[in-house]
Amino acid sequence: MSSMKLKMYKAYYLLLVLLSTANGSTSFAQNSDKKLDTGEVVFEASEIEVNQHEGIIIAEGNVLFDQGHYKITADKVIYNQLTDVGNAYGNVVVTTSDGVVSKADELQLDESFSHIIASPLLTELADGSRFTALSGERTESVKAIYKNGKFSPCICDYEAGETPIWDLRSSQIHHDYKTNTIRHENVRMHVLGLPIIFMPWIAHPDSSVDRRSGVLMPEFKFSEDLGTVVKTPVFAVVNETSDVEFIPNMTANRGNVLETRYRQLWDKTNLDASIYTGDVSTFEKNREFVSAADVKMNSTIRNNWKVKLNFKRSSQDTFLRRYGLNNDTALKSEFSGSKTTNNSFYNVEFSEVQNLTDTSANKNSPRILPSITFEQTRKGFIKDQKLTTKMLANHVSNDLGHNIARWNIQQTAVTTQETSLGIIDSEIGYLGSFYQINERNDGFTKTGDVARANLHASAGWRQYYNYIINQKPLIIEPKIKLTFIGGDDKNNDIPNRDSADFRIDSANMFLTNRFQGYDYVLPGARADIGLSAFTNSELLGSLHGFAGVSRRHTGDVPSGLSTGTDTDLSDYVATISAEKDSLYAFSWSGRLNSTSSNLDESRTKLSTRIQNAHFTIIHTQLTQNYFTSADSDLEEASVSISQGLENGVNLRASQNWDLSDSNVHRDKSSFVVSWSDGLQDCLTISFSYDRDPEIDRDIKTTETYQLLLNFKYLGGVPYDSN
Repeated sequence: MSSMKLKMYKAYYLLLVLLSTANGSTSFAQNSDKKLDTGEVVFEASEIEVNQHEGIIIAEGNVLFDQGHYKITADKVIYNQLTDVGNAYGNVVVTTSDGVVSKADELQLDESFSHIIASPLLTELADGSRFTALSGERTESVKAIYKNGKFSPCICDYEAGETPIWDLRSSQIHHDYKTNTIRHENVRMHVLGLPIIFMPWIAHPDSSVDRRSGVLMPEFKFSEDLGTVVKTPVFAVVNETSDVEFIPNMTANRGNVLETRYRQLWDKTNLDASIYTGDVSTFEKNREFVSAADVKMNSTIRNNWKVKLNFKRSSQDTFLRRYGLNNDTALKSEFSGSKTTNNSFYNVEFSEVQNLTDTSANKNSPRILPSITFEQTRKGFIKDQKLTTKMLANHVSNDLGHNIARWNIQQTAVTTQETSLGIIDSEIGYLGSFYQINERNDGFTKTGDVARANLHASAGWRQYYNYIINQKPLIIEPKIKLTFIGGDDKNNDIPNRDSADFRIDSANMFLTNRFQGYDYVLPGARADIGLSAFTNSELLGSLHGFAGVSRRHTGDVPSGLSTGTDTDLSDYVATISAEKDSLYAFSWSGRLNSTSSNLDESRTKLSTRIQNAHFTIIHTQLTQNYFTSADSDLEEASVSISQGLENGVNLRASQNWDLSDSNVHRDKSSFVVSWSDGLQDCLTISFSYDRDPEIDRDIKTTETYQLLLNFKYLGGVPYDSN
């Protein structure tokens, strides 16, 4: 018999039409697919029987009812028009438009099929979370109740008999679709089938919730110094754009610290503030009230000015590091505003540094009130020339006993021309400086006003040479630059506060003034020569190298800023790097003393991947010449390993060694093993070990162990009996 088609708009209208068109009892032939297409509703079955007198319709064989928002499939459906109740039997599946799938052996539907009662009932949410219960009921878009049920967010093949890593088993489970909350009554938590936690109730958001107020999962760790440490975060949503988190850090041996973190987002402003308060052990007292603040705010105001506030302060020097809240040894607070246009840059900054080192005699807590910077680049006076203007004004106090105000202006004209012989770069400019030195602590006693004027000019040549060797490119670039700096040498009158750390390398060798900042200027003439090369190799991959040296012709030795003070030839600078796909990456940089031929500095790094293991080895060494109070050279090495194993297991380990003074001393160590991806996407297990030998007034060499279990979705919301 051919299919019957009627146009309807609601499910029970469809049934009424079937009843009205039948006389007595009507039966459609077996094994003939029947389909009623109502526009909004589709009803299909292999056999449909309508009893007009009793108001009953019976559909059997591949029954499908689809009204758009949800779909029902079953072996058999019986609908009573008088009671508006339908019963489905055999392989019953209800699928909603938001991806929720419910399965049952028997299922009762009423209220136009929007309310279901089933036994047993199995429901899968869109993210794979799964409910099973001996019986349950669900009202579309309102709530679901599961009796004697189990819940697990673990993704596993239940049909093949696989069991979840963990689940919650409750006498009753409520899923509130309006608040997107799942609440479990009289709950037992099972891990690997074994009960480990019993609770009268627990509630958590479902997968549709991005954030929710409640108690987050606690963290436990053990430290030799602090003992057992427990963190139990409490998260509270204030509104759509702000939240607050309370994180108690409770230790067995040294007291407790409360971290309060507040976040808020405006249209063009964001705020992230953390406040720390506690009663803990310090080097002064067994118990001392301590506090600290870490406030960050960024905003964009009128005319595209970017404003940044970063306030960091601690009432006590070491408690942040001791309790693992902040490992910095200095806290910098700053307020700044900056603006960038196509050809200019503006910056205003106020800042102060709180030094947290253990020797108050050498505390360095500089305060800048303020620092004003302006930089502009525009077309020069001739073709292919750029004119750059830089102006700086700042006042620095409490900088290791120095109190200095400085004003600097620098203008530089740079011209680049391409010729048949190569690329010619020329530069000419001046630097004007005025200092007001109120206090100094660097071996000199002169204070007062100091003015300095310097002219600089340079000319450079570079050229690229391309060759093909064995079908591989070889690019060689020689480079020569002649530089002259004239004017005043007042390095004994002006304390060097912004260029104290200097070592010649490939990055600063060809700069006109190779010292950072403005305090240190070395008049004289010099020639810088360098050669770089690049090629590809099938065996080694891409290869790059550089070698260079600087020759001083006039002017003084940069005393205190470099080695080799008895020669006009700088250290030989060289770098080598090689990289091949993801197989390995190697780099080496070093400086060879031109007089003694000793290696003044070197840094070697090798990274390689072997199957799923990634290794990184770093070695650095620096000669004693760069440390005024050092007894020996500095040398250290580190090794780090990361390994991805099967079933989502990951290993990470690192070890540092201090190799100075021809001895091997074990330094910082860390080890982490985590298991996540292989645990059905519902449980992350990690075990970590850290050893830090750093010693301070009340910070000892510590070893810390932490076992972390992170259960998917588990947090908490306030209990609501309604």
